[in-house]
Amino acid sequence: MLRIINNIVDTTRIDTGEFRADFGNYEIVSLVEDIAMSTVSFAKSKNISIEFDTNVEEHYIKCDPSMIEKIVLNLISNSIKYTKYSKYGGIIKIDIILEEKWIKILFEDNGIGIPLEMKDKIFDRFLRLDNSLRRLNEGSGIGLSIVKSMVEVHGGSISVNSILNQGSVFEVKLPNTLLDNSIMNIYKFNEANTEIELSDIYN
Repeated sequence: MLRIINNIVDTTRIDTGEFRADFGNYEIVSLVEDIAMSTVSFAKSKNISIEFDTNVEEHYIKCDPSMIEKIVLNLISNSIKYTKYSKYGGIIKIDIILEEKWIKILFEDNGIGIPLEMKDKIFDRFLRLDNSLRRLNEGSGIGLSIVKSMVEVHGGSISVNSILNQGSVFEVKLPNTLLDNSIMNIYKFNEANTEIELSDIYN
């Protein structure tokens, strides 16, 4: 329920133009890794393994760490939800790739995949299928829409490649930039946020 409320609040802020980021220079590799590793025990209970890899051990970028939290947890939650039905057990891989102008965060799973006709609509707030309104994510149905807005607030982009019945890869691209005259920070991730973001798939 708390996740639904948070999503509705975020959506209202987006719709009213009050969606603002609290930017700072943060170490993105450890931030994403800590968030990903906080989901390991829950994923294991669903017969899913979480793997993390990176081509850089430490790197600072301009970002809002609380938004990064929500982006990463939402995408992992989405992967768990649609991977847990794999009869062979699931694998979710999170990779960080540093490039000259971008830092990419990839979320790859071997879940049920996305039909080709739905691919362009995957980040819509609501998705219409079979002449009925279905919500793509949990309760509020707006998770991936919010993720897209948060990524775009950072000046980045999000895309998905998927093969039905084989899996999906979500790619988040964030600008490889820093705030001028700002200190370098290490964000202390609160693991309680993991339970909130995964609350719709706890059972």
